[in-house]
Amino acid sequence: MNTLELDLKSKSDWIEMFPFGVALGASQMRPVMIFKDKAEKRVLPVWLSPMDAGIAVTQSATQIEGSPHTLAVEILNKLGVKLEKCLFHEVRGHRQFVELHFAGAKKFKSIVARADDAISFCMRAGCRFYATVDYIERSRVLEDQMVVAGAMRNMEANPHPYLN
Repeated sequence: MNTLELDLKSKSDWIEMFPFGVALGASQMRPVMIFKDKAEKRVLPVWLSPMDAGIAVTQSATQIEGSPHTLAVEILNKLGVKLEKCLFHEVRGHRQFVELHFAGAKKFKSIVARADDAISFCMRAGCRFYATVDYIERSRVLEDQMVVAGAMRNMEANPHPYLN
């Protein structure tokens, strides 16, 4: 089997997604990495930490060299291990999870990680991203829930920000 084949579900259920850009979330505290399919019809919001969003933006600028992930990717390369794909596979509470698939190691095939911890590493490693329509829809519901939660926090906040 070709290592890029998707074996979790039928191949037609998985859609390749491409990093599109970073935007501020509704709360303006948590950035969102936007992924789009090839036709730019499906949009996947992935909530990131401010640090990971900054790394992702910095890495996407072609004139900037280096990344906090460069060493890790070089070590994997020396070991003959390559990160091939990142599957967006689960939403739990307000967290999104990915499954990272590697090639080149007999004992190390995949690992599950929080999306907000893995996206900039995946981008630096140059892997491909995939999601199901169901995951995209659950992530959009998650986005709505986070907007409501952010609005509720804002209503409860002290109107005098210097007292917070």
